[in-house]
Amino acid sequence: MKRSSRNSKERKLVSWFLSLLFCILNGSNLFVCGMFFVVIEGLLAFDKDSFSLSSFLFLSIVSAVTASSYILIRELLYKLIHYLGYRAQPDLKVIRMRRGLDISFPVFDKYSQDYRLLYTRRSKKLQIGYLLICLGYFSGLSLIMIICTVLLRGVFELLELESKLSSSEYKQFLGFLVYMGVFVLLFTGQKYWRKIVETLKKRENVTVLAVEHGYPIFATKEEA
Repeated sequence: MKRSSRNSKERKLVSWFLSLLFCILNGSNLFVCGMFFVVIEGLLAFDKDSFSLSSFLFLSIVSAVTASSYILIRELLYKLIHYLGYRAQPDLKVIRMRRGLDISFPVFDKYSQDYRLLYTRRSKKLQIGYLLICLGYFSGLSLIMIICTVLLRGVFELLELESKLSSSEYKQFLGFLVYMGVFVLLFTGQKYWRKIVETLKKRENVTVLAVEHGYPIFATKEEA
């Protein structure tokens, strides 16, 4: 009985350690990719040399690569923890904060032999397809942000606001609109992504074997 209780405590300790490790590593991943994106937005909004077709195309590619890199690194972290014998719970743990700033993170459980066998029945083809859709969607979202920034700067130049406002006021006003637009687009983008996931779940000849950190594990109905 004592041994069983000790094993249970050890599993909980390992589970929370993996959650903390994931948060640190993925938080670093988010910070680095976020800083890349902030620099890109800043260049397009304020740097005159970046307001050209060649610069726009280059920064658009970098933006899409940055968004894809974040998703791929995050998935790699989940996969590495999976190899250690732990899987993320179906839903993210949410800590309610003041002013609506909630913190969500995955909690990991040691999976059983039955779950391991269930996981091996997943369709790798469907999972790769799902990942590619995810990469394409969020890369496209980053490109929309880039285009909106360029259009907003173009409107500001058309209205000649730079000559009507002081340099600091111009940058503050434009920067506020740009980054508010980014947050709104991210919020609505996440909302529509959840709808896309639900649509993917309802496809014919597709079944959901399990859910990890809100992401479905797909299999064909024949494989399931």
